[in-house]
Amino acid sequence: MPLILHAIQQRFPDLEIHQVEAGVPEQFQRLMDGRLDVGLGRASLAPPTVASELFRLDPLGVLVAEEHRFAALSAVPVASLAAEPLLLAEEERAPEFNQFVIELCRSVGFAPTPYRGTVESIRASLDLVGGQQCVLCAPSSCVSPPTGIVWKPLVAPPSRYPWSVLWRVGDSSQHVRALVRCARTLSQQLGWLEPQGQAASSA
Repeated sequence: MPLILHAIQQRFPDLEIHQVEAGVPEQFQRLMDGRLDVGLGRASLAPPTVASELFRLDPLGVLVAEEHRFAALSAVPVASLAAEPLLLAEEERAPEFNQFVIELCRSVGFAPTPYRGTVESIRASLDLVGGQQCVLCAPSSCVSPPTGIVWKPLVAPPSRYPWSVLWRVGDSSQHVRALVRCARTLSQQLGWLEPQGQAASSA
C-alpha cells in the first residue's frame, strides 16, 4: 500500500489522503456507506456492491521464535503446522484470512489447531510467538519481525495470499480510477502476479 499511495501522491500532489486501519469486513461496510473510497484486502467475501481487482499474490509464510525448530529450516512444509498451535486472526476482523489459512491446511489433510487465546494487536501476537506459545501465518509484505522472531515461507504447497484493490461499484471518481491504475501498473512492473518462481525476486 505505501508504494501505491506514493505513486498516486506523485501524480496528484494536492490530493488529501486519509489512511484508515480497518479489517476487510469493516472496509466493505465503510465502502458501502460512503465513509471509505478505496480499500485493500482479499476480495473473496466482497458483497455485490464492492468491486475489486487482484494486483498481488503475496508469498505466505509463518512467524516463529528464533529458538523454534522451524527457524533452522529454509522453508516450512504446510503439513508441519499440524503439530503447532496456530494463532488465527480475530474472526470479526479478518475472516477472509482465517479462511485462507484453514483451507490451505485442509488441502494437505489436516485441520489446524487454533491457539486457545485471542489477541487484539500485532504486538500481542508477536509476544506470544516470541514466547513459543504459538506460530502465526503472515504474507511476506506484512512482516517486519522484531529481534527474536523470524519469517519462513510455507511450501508443499507454496501459497500466495491474494491482495485486491476494493472500491464501490459505480464509483467513477478520477482519483479512485487512478489509484486502481497505479496498483495495476506497479503489479506489472514488479511482477506481483507472476508465477511463484519468477516473482520471488520481485516480492
